[in-house]
Amino acid sequence: MAQRREQDRGVRRRFERVDLDGFRLALATKLPRYEAQFRRAGAEHGIDWRLLAALGYQESRWNPNAVSPRGAGGLMMLTATTARGLGPGDRFDARYSIDGGARYLARLRADLGHSVPEPDRTWLTLAAYNQGPGGLARARRAVVAQGGNPNRWAEVRRALPTVQRGARGWEPV
Repeated sequence: MAQRREQDRGVRRRFERVDLDGFRLALATKLPRYEAQFRRAGAEHGIDWRLLAALGYQESRWNPNAVSPRGAGGLMMLTATTARGLGPGDRFDARYSIDGGARYLARLRADLGHSVPEPDRTWLTLAAYNQGPGGLARARRAVVAQGGNPNRWAEVRRALPTVQRGARGWEPV
């Protein structure tokens, strides 16, 4: 129990609390610029546009010029390699980034197969978007090695910090 509380405190130290005022301001001023594109990309790729918009907010705060310390960039924080794999375009162009992020998310979801039930399928898809398919695969293999079910988010989320070192493993959790 004491160890769990220590882990919980560690999580709080690693991640900022939601800035509600900033989020409300972004909802009023930034989202309207991109909402039609989120809706279009969501409809085209079979993803709820609100999930795409939430992912874009979490990734970049809806900033098409954002760049992460690891080199991901654009509104949906695509890596250069992922963007190249999605076809020609500029990942710093909001329209391309949103469509590319939706295509990538749809591909990751399809790669999980239909054996993963909801809502676990959505959570695992989001973890793969954040960690990359390889990071998710390592966590799922660790769950299997421990005799668990790799299709259950509750089990995979416990494994992610052990296979991805440091704060990086906590990001999708």
